[in-house]
Amino acid sequence: MSADVHDDHRAAVRRFFEEVWNQGNVAAAGAFLAPEFVSHNGFDLELLGPEGYGRGVLACRAAFPDLRTTVEDVVAAGDRVVVRGTDRGTHLGEFMGHAPTGQVVTTTWIEIFRMAAGKAAEGWLEMDTRRLLAQVSEDSAPAHPAHRPQAGHRQRGD
Repeated sequence: MSADVHDDHRAAVRRFFEEVWNQGNVAAAGAFLAPEFVSHNGFDLELLGPEGYGRGVLACRAAFPDLRTTVEDVVAAGDRVVVRGTDRGTHLGEFMGHAPTGQVVTTTWIEIFRMAAGKAAEGWLEMDTRRLLAQVSEDSAPAHPAHRPQAGHRQRGD
């Protein structure tokens, strides 16, 4: 593949994450994802085609309304585009069976896309799912304000 094609793939993946993930414009997913797109991910979510992928994005954005994806690196070689990114958002909606905690969550990930005819035909997502789920568990929720010591208030033993 030519350098121009790799440049096009890198630009397309950056546009995809900005428009679809950061702006929530799931209608734009079809510009990057092929109709037969299949996501292989550790969440056991069936994300097929741009529409299925869009439903996954909307579910994530419902759980983390201020979700922000930062694309850290994009590498293109042959028919593959590798993306390393960081997601940050506040857990304000149900996520994978976990009630909202109000906790700010950060997770890093790597996704490898197989490109065909200028669009992603497959994607392989790798992230530390256990760490992500630990951040949205009720144990990670911030203490209720009534239970926090107030500034200048001395605790026993102080």
